Amino acid sequence: MAKVDVKHKGPSFWERLQPRERVLVMALVGVAFLMFTAVLMFMRHKKLSAIDEEIADMREALDLSRTFGHSYKEKLAAKDQEAQKISSTPLLFSTLIEQAAEVAEVKVSNQTEKPPVEVAPGLQKRTYEFDLRSVTLAQLTKFLSTVESKEGHVVLTHGLTIRSPSGSEDRLNVDVVLATYERIAQANASAGAGG
Repeated sequence: MAKVDVKHKGPSFWERLQPRERVLVMALVGVAFLMFTAVLMFMRHKKLSAIDEEIADMREALDLSRTFGHSYKEKLAAKDQEAQKISSTPLLFSTLIEQAAEVAEVKVSNQTEKPPVEVAPGLQKRTYEFDLRSVTLAQLTKFLSTVESKEGHVVLTHGLTIRSPSGSEDRLNVDVVLATYERIAQANASAGAGG
């Protein structure tokens, strides 16, 4: 009588399958391998496409910098020059307005300075409102050009409301809002914000 090995449990899984089932199992394994490979290829293609797009963007940026780099540097230099025009010393609006009024021979009334507004860290905007009554267009132009050409400061006409008291007169009533930008020290800005 033949001895049966205790460890041997009989035919293996593969041996118990019919030939048709073996073919189906092999086909299933083959399809799973193909699907896994296809998913890997798809993910690789997606990643490579993203890298290709990034490279194309970089090439375009390099072409732009080669083509327009010089003009960009000129614009940066012009911007720096404009930034240097912004003064760090406060502008005395009342003195400036009085000087311009003497030059243009006009009278200024209802002068009001608004509180400064911080537009960026270290940069504040101050506005000043006033009225000009019974002025000609030539006087108004002379007045505004005198104010806006102040050396060492950037002074802009921020608002201008012009009214004519009557249709037959050439005199105008004008409400003017001037604005100036000033650099402030960072220590002053943080002390003002904290206090």
